[in-house]
Amino acid sequence: MRDEVKGFKKDRILEAATQLFYERGFTGTTMQAVADRLQVTKPFIYSYFKDKNALLAAIYDRSTEPLMHGLDQVLESEGPPAVRFAEFIEQFAHINMQYRIVSTIFLREETHLGKDQLKKLRAFEHSFDAKLTKLIQRGIDAGDFKVSDAQLTALTVGGMIRWMHRWYREGGRVPAAEIARFMADFALSAVQCSRDKPKPKRPARGALSR
Repeated sequence: MRDEVKGFKKDRILEAATQLFYERGFTGTTMQAVADRLQVTKPFIYSYFKDKNALLAAIYDRSTEPLMHGLDQVLESEGPPAVRFAEFIEQFAHINMQYRIVSTIFLREETHLGKDQLKKLRAFEHSFDAKLTKLIQRGIDAGDFKVSDAQLTALTVGGMIRWMHRWYREGGRVPAAEIARFMADFALSAVQCSRDKPKPKRPARGALSR
């Protein structure tokens, strides 16, 4: 129970810090501002995070962990490459919509990450791109995807999804679920495949009897 309460408090702090970084920027946000937003004392914030940089790093970890977990699960699962690829792209899109504010923060504030955290960020990016490349390569090897360069395709598709934070708005014209499915279908078209790969037509009776 104690761990659950501690986790809940940390989540509240991170949510408040995320909103403030988004509204005021990293340099325009103080630990006191985070405390004021939560109506708690500044020492309370310091009991969980040593400084603003630690808050920024924790926000990053909180948003990237579910993304890598989802990709690992898809890589370990069985099934047609097109189905697994589409499944992950939908997850990827949903996560980017959910954490669009975080994406905006990191494009603006990445330089404020510490040296170790920047190294961790680059390692995550390289690992993610390599795993997405692996997923696409499996489709190529199976003869389902028609692209010549799995890595370039992974970078292209990944960039398309990551850029969603610039235009997605909650409650907009198209529901999130429809957007995620559209992005998955668009990614499948990029590898020249579809969700339901058509079955080979059976020859007409007697066609091979000559």
